[in-house]
Amino acid sequence: MKAKDFSGIRNNGPLPNPQEMEMPEDFSDLLDDYVESTNSSLDELEQVTLAYEAANDREGNAVTIRRIIHKIKGESAMVGIDEMSDFCHQAEFAFEELTEDKRPDMLLRFKDWTCTALHNLAERI
Repeated sequence: MKAKDFSGIRNNGPLPNPQEMEMPEDFSDLLDDYVESTNSSLDELEQVTLAYEAANDREGNAVTIRRIIHKIKGESAMVGIDEMSDFCHQAEFAFEELTEDKRPDMLLRFKDWTCTALHNLAERI
């Protein structure tokens, strides 16, 4: 498997097609739990991102955002979805590198890409 380039999340550049995410073998037993957990995390990420964008407790929300992305990264690695784990890793770096005003757009783009990738994985089972 060739590593995909997710660095576009850092500068609003192109991202790999989320419909081309590779699925590990024997993933079907884990899929429902993984998708449910990740979707729940993404819903929380969206709410916290909107609060962060509105400048409500930016420091506290930044901690929560870091935790959510890290959780998705860890769960993805545990079930063998290395591409998602790599994407989360790039998003973590992007969050630290971007200015406060650029972070919400990156986070919402991360959420949208991840939702599309999850939907595609679920359809393949």
